[in-house]
Amino acid sequence: MIKLYGPRGGSSLRAHWTLHELGVDYENIPLELSKGEHKQPEYLAINPAGQVPAIDVDGFFLAESIAIAQYLAEKYNPSLLGTQEQKAKGLQWALWIMLSVQVGGLSDMSRPKWTGIPDEAGVAAGRAQVEKNLPILETYLGANEYLAGNAFTVSDIDGVCTFAYARWAEFGLTNYPNISAWIERCEDRPAYKAAKGE
Repeated sequence: MIKLYGPRGGSSLRAHWTLHELGVDYENIPLELSKGEHKQPEYLAINPAGQVPAIDVDGFFLAESIAIAQYLAEKYNPSLLGTQEQKAKGLQWALWIMLSVQVGGLSDMSRPKWTGIPDEAGVAAGRAQVEKNLPILETYLGANEYLAGNAFTVSDIDGVCTFAYARWAEFGLTNYPNISAWIERCEDRPAYKAAKGE
C-alpha cells in the first residue's frame, strides 16, 4: 500500500487529491510539522530535504508534490494526464503558476502570516508580481475551462493547490473571475472534498 507523508493541506494536498481522483487506497502519515517530525532521521531517510509531501510505493520513495502527482497519474490512470498535448499544455501552465505566481509572489505575500515576521517590502513586491502575472492566466482561462484546455487533468490539481497561498496571503481573486471560476470548478470535485477530509 502507498504511504503518503504529509498533512491534508499545503503542497501535500496535491498528492492527497491526486490519489482520491485515482481511487487508489493509501495510508496517510500526516507528520506534525510544528513538532519537527519532518526533520527526524526516520523521515530524512525517505526525503533528505526534510520537506513534505513524500510517498513510499513499495520501497520507491518520491518527493516534490508536482512530481508525485504526475507519477501517480502515470502509474495508476494515465487518462488523468490527458492526451500527450493536454499533458504538455497542462504541465506548462501548472509550472508557470508555480514559478510566476507562487515563487516570489504569493509565497512572499503569505510568508509573514506563517513566520510571524513582518515584511512590508516583501509583501509589496510579491503583490506586484502577482498582479503583473495573473492577467495572463485570466485571459487563458477565459477561453479554456482547465489548464490543459477543456479537460480536467492532474495539472489542474497542481495549479489549484498553488492558489492556497492566495488565501493565506488574503489576496482576493474577485478581479479575476475566470481564475475564480476555474478554482471553484476544480474544488467542487468530490475527490477534492475527500482529500480535504470534508
